[in-house]
This record gives sequence, structure tokens and C-alpha cells, in this order.
Amino acid sequence: MEKILGIDQLRPRLGKYLDEVEKGNIFIITSRSNPKGVLISYAEYEELKNQSEKARQAEIKATIDKVRERAEEAGYSEKDVQAEIDEVRSCEQ
Repeated sequence: MEKILGIDQLRPRLGKYLDEVEKGNIFIITSRSNPKGVLISYAEYEELKNQSEKARQAEIKATIDKVRERAEEAGYSEKDVQAEIDEVRSCEQ
């Protein structure tokens, strides 16, 4: 469960709140009643990073699949596309 915590409450008791996040608590940190950040455990942070990377990879794969589908519809083979890529790369060097 998320708890809202003002930065003035956080400063003097940071160690206590770090112990709480290790137990699974989440704190939304506010300054002047405006949300400014979130205090979560390192394990949760790592999980969010992993999920974000997986989502990014899935998005890239979907884009590549779409390009392959369009190339196929236009009559290009995988070899044709690779040849075009190789040609562009050789011009960049």
C-alpha cells in the first residue's frame, strides 16, 4: 500500500522509512503537497527496470515484425532487405 510522506517527515527518519520499504511499503514523497518522487525497495526498482527492458524489447520486436511484413507485402525477401542494410552501412564508413 502506498503512503504519502512529506519531505519534511522523511528527512529526520530516512533510516526508518528505508526499513519500511524493505518490508514492501511504498512511499510517495511530496514537497509542498506536490508529488516529487517515490521511495521503493531496491528489489522493486530492479524488477521495474527489468519489466521496462522487456517492454522495450517487445516493442522493438513488434516494429521489426511490422517492417518484415511490409517488406514481404512489397515483394522484398529477407535477403533483399539485408542487402539494402549492408549497402547503407558500407556507405556510412
